[in-house]
Amino acid sequence: MKNLVMLALLIPLMFADVNESKTIDFEYMDLHIDSVVSDFKEKYDNYIKENYFNGEHKEDIIKKLNKYLNSTLKGKGEFITEYSLEVGIDPYLATAVMLQETGCYWTCSYLTRVCNNVGGNKGNPGCNGGSYRKFDTIEIGIKFAIDKLNSYYSKGLTTAKEIGPKYATDKTWYQKVNKYINKLKK
Repeated sequence: MKNLVMLALLIPLMFADVNESKTIDFEYMDLHIDSVVSDFKEKYDNYIKENYFNGEHKEDIIKKLNKYLNSTLKGKGEFITEYSLEVGIDPYLATAVMLQETGCYWTCSYLTRVCNNVGGNKGNPGCNGGSYRKFDTIEIGIKFAIDKLNSYYSKGLTTAKEIGPKYATDKTWYQKVNKYINKLKK
């Protein structure tokens, strides 16, 4: 980034005609340089915001997630990453919870394959008359699961250990989710 800033500083000088007896308006140049640098910084910050998460490029995250998503969730890494980042949660945590709840690390559970439920979520409409919720598409099921995790985030619960007691009755749930997170990040 330093090289780009230096280039932005040098550009006005390249266009200054120093062989003529004209004086260089340094105040104008300073304003122009500040404008160029400011514009560059804004564009650079937007690029980082849109394409990175915690210093990691989104494309790399998507590849890592897709490596471990099988069965019904195969190839859904981009959808999970994009929606997670859109609502402001960690895509690794969201995917790890889905893997823990669905078994899609191997073959997705019946609940996921038939009812598009990736979070073990209960509610109506029930899946085949049961207490677990049915979703019309896998994408709707993924969004619901991520939105549910986001509701914990909004309360300041941002780790599997903090979310676990609210999300699951299994006291070791968070440890299982964290194991998935560690696998996904490799």
